[in-house]
This record gives sequence, C-alpha cells and structure tokens, in this order.
Amino acid sequence: MKYRHILLLLATSLSAYGQSDATSDQGPASRTARSLPPYRPGFALMLSAGTAGGGVAVGHSINRKLAARLGVNLFTYSGTLKSGKDTDNLQIGFDYTLKLKTTNLLFDYYPFSQSGFRLTGGAFYNLNQISFFGKPVKDVSFNDITFTVDEVGTLDGKATFNKFAPYIGLGFGNPYTRGRLKFMADVGFFYQQSPTISFVTTGLLTPSSDQGPIIQRNLSPLKYYPIITLGASYNL
Repeated sequence: MKYRHILLLLATSLSAYGQSDATSDQGPASRTARSLPPYRPGFALMLSAGTAGGGVAVGHSINRKLAARLGVNLFTYSGTLKSGKDTDNLQIGFDYTLKLKTTNLLFDYYPFSQSGFRLTGGAFYNLNQISFFGKPVKDVSFNDITFTVDEVGTLDGKATFNKFAPYIGLGFGNPYTRGRLKFMADVGFFYQQSPTISFVTTGLLTPSSDQGPIIQRNLSPLKYYPIITLGASYNL
C-alpha cells in the first residue's frame, strides 16, 4: 500500500512537471504570435492626392509581408507664362496645359511586422504631356520696321515622355493590419526619360522650328519625376 501511494505521488509530480515544461516551451512563441497586429488578408480600396494627381487604387495582400496594388492617377492644369522681360523687344507669351495621366502596378514589401513602413517598387504606364501655344505679346520693331503679332507668327507644340517608367520609393501605412481605415503616404520617383519636344512655327518664327533639341536638353531634369502622395485606404 505504501509503495502504491509513492508511485501515485511520483506519477502526479511527473505529469505536473511535463505540463509546466510544455507551457514554458510554447509560451514565448504563443506570446510572440499574440503580439503581432491582427492580419486582414484580402482587398483594399485606396484614395490619394499628390504630385501624380488625384489617384484611386485597388490593393491585394499576397501575404503578411507582401502586397500589390493597381492604380490610376489624373490631373490637368492650365496656365500662362512669358519669356524674357517686359522691356525686351520680342517677348513671347505662352498658354500651356499640363496633363498628368498614369496607371501603375506597384508591389509593397513590409520588412517589419509591427510597423506600417514599406518599400515599394513597380512601374508606371506614363501618358503625361505638356502642350503649349506661344505668340508675341506685342508688335515687334526691328531697324525701324514694325511687324505685327500675326506677322511675327506663332509656336505650337508639346512635350511627351517615355510610356514605361520604372518606380522606386518608400512609404508608410499597411491596409492589411489592425483597423480597416488607414492613413497612407508615399515618397519616391519614376524614371520617364527626357521629354520629346515637337512643335510647329509660323511667320517670322519659322526659322526657330529647329530649336526642339535645345528645349529638350533644358527640360532633361524632368526625366526623374518625383512622387509624393498622401491618402487613405479601407480594407474591404
């Protein structure tokens, strides 16, 4: 009887120790899993505004670390400017229109499970263009001869860019963790190459029709187009 009690006590002790040891082994992993923010796989709708224009996109989570989004951006702006000074004999006034129109396929990589920080890469399908129309703002006098605005002529042209533009950037905001509504921000650039300039001149400005390459060189910094956007996402 005494031995039976001793064996029973020993078995109970070993069982309790085994359960304690198992809890100890699983505890850190369990706590780590519980500490990760809730993951909401699926689709998200995104709205944004920035240097690429107003945008709308649909995103999809591939896994906790990687997501993709397909978006469209649009914006149009018209304005006027003048070349030279008001005291110049020949001063050209330009009416211009900037049309931003792009679609993009981007991939977001989230290196830190506890943060919305992300690295982004992808490409834009780029239909951005600048159109312009210029003519003298006043009659021009040369060697005591006065030429009217119509005689001086006009300049009508546009600048277009390479349609495929690779993108690289970083951002903040993960639509697929924690709450459904999220703030989003992106900073980066896409490479659209130097613009191609084409224009037609009339009147006395006709000899200037060969100035396209010079204008193109002056606009070469535009090949790196900066992207800064702010917006929000909603997990569907």
